Amino acid sequence: MKKYLILDCYVDEPACLGVPPFISPYPRYIYGALISAGVSPDAIVYRTIDHLRESDYNLTGNFNHVFLIGGAAVPGKYLGARIGSLAEINKILNQNSRTGFSVGGLIHRAITSPPANTTVISYDIEKFAFTMARGNPEDSCRTSEEIAEWGVKGAGVVKDHPWYPDVICEMETGRGCPREFHCSFCSEGLIKNVEFRSAGDVLNEVDALINSGVSRFRIGRQADIIQYGSRLDVYNNGFPEPEPSAVKELFLELKKRKDAGKITVLNVDNANPGSIVNWPDHSSAILESIAAAVTPGDTLPFGIESFDETVVRQNNLKVTPDEALFAVKLVNEICGWREDGIPKLLPGINLIHGLKGETAETFRTNHHYLEKIAADGLLVKRINIRKLQPYPGTPLFNERFKISGTLTKRFEYFRERIRDEIDHHMLKKIYPAGTILKEVLMLDTRDGYSMGKQISSYSITVKVPGTFDNKSFKNVLVTGHRERSLLSLPLPFTINTTSAKAFEMIPGVSRDRSSDLILKRPFGTVDAFTEEIKNVQPDLLKIIGDNSEI
Repeated sequence: MKKYLILDCYVDEPACLGVPPFISPYPRYIYGALISAGVSPDAIVYRTIDHLRESDYNLTGNFNHVFLIGGAAVPGKYLGARIGSLAEINKILNQNSRTGFSVGGLIHRAITSPPANTTVISYDIEKFAFTMARGNPEDSCRTSEEIAEWGVKGAGVVKDHPWYPDVICEMETGRGCPREFHCSFCSEGLIKNVEFRSAGDVLNEVDALINSGVSRFRIGRQADIIQYGSRLDVYNNGFPEPEPSAVKELFLELKKRKDAGKITVLNVDNANPGSIVNWPDHSSAILESIAAAVTPGDTLPFGIESFDETVVRQNNLKVTPDEALFAVKLVNEICGWREDGIPKLLPGINLIHGLKGETAETFRTNHHYLEKIAADGLLVKRINIRKLQPYPGTPLFNERFKISGTLTKRFEYFRERIRDEIDHHMLKKIYPAGTILKEVLMLDTRDGYSMGKQISSYSITVKVPGTFDNKSFKNVLVTGHRERSLLSLPLPFTINTTSAKAFEMIPGVSRDRSSDLILKRPFGTVDAFTEEIKNVQPDLLKIIGDNSEI
């Protein structure tokens, strides 16, 4: 009996995230494809790059073939996880030369001289897995009908993920960018045929994953959720007319599963602000449907890329600066209401350094418009600022122009100003002191503090005094704000056993005052403690008291 290994080196793509706690569709589809091809589940093993790190990148077990996926087109930092690097993947391929590999995901673009044991897959690795198991390997595209079947049959592989059941499944709704003309760097625009999965197929896969023990989902593997189900026959400025009924049908069914307790986290990802600007009435109806379904604290990322009108023109970007502000405002108005103390759904803004037409003034302009958003009382959940990594085959990749060091330094200066000024402002508005965040997963400990995140899309890092077991959950009370993280107290707040560091997390309690509180313990009642810190802001003091115990 032939034995196969699915090796997940994790992915971070413009329209797909698969770094823990996220699990991408890739391993699920490959597993389902092998099952559909007649392979016994006993002959399929799923492992991650973390397993290989423990064995110095040497395979343990005899496999006839390994399906390796990986690639980070969108570089990022991840708390508690690390994406497989190109160096690591090359080491795996070379150290295990007696085993055959096929490599899929965006990493295939970076492997220019594969070793003899490696087949680089240009199209869909799940289709290659299916055809290989059937005895006729073929590098080609899978169909929507095939992934409808493979997505359901492959759901059970999530049980072998090292973070299971604390994972969030990235769900695919379609592929390709529906816009007629694409941005200069757009990898989704290289997909010639835009296609959408039916709501029934997506829901069948969700149900299969629920039956496999998963309760967290992000409707994320698409270029633009506003365009889901569009007919692609009527356009305005290159943007197709959205179909609100298609989005409503999908999210209404997802909401039913959430209301029934089968889904505990429901997030969405990627919306094109150009679709919103060119079809505001359609988009408003769609945004209402999405906001009604998702769990609070969600993010709708906008690929704005630049507020510099010259850069917008030269790179065929989606919206002008004023149009970008309109899209941000509309999402705030329709989706920004609070549930459990947190805005339901807020826009995110993606900015890129390295586009054609940039000057030193580009970054000042970006900062100016972000300041304007803040001054207008609008909220942005996250601002993602990155350097461009040109994707092979895109117009910008082919031009390969050089970016001066002076320009990069200017970019870095304004990036830090945005972090210090705008990000900090947004965090204080979105998560005011006294906000309670539930089920924060602890992922690291440093110098007497624990660092954690909720299992959700673009969740904020939380710093908590005390050392808690890795992968344990805590509810926390927000007490302060850093550039891109929150300070908090663990709940319930145990007054007579907590550390001095915890008291120092309370605004208005100095290090000296914290030492005094330690010396005055034990307190007989919670009220006796709150009386000692009555200089703390009254609303926050009440919340601390309500969530404390002696």
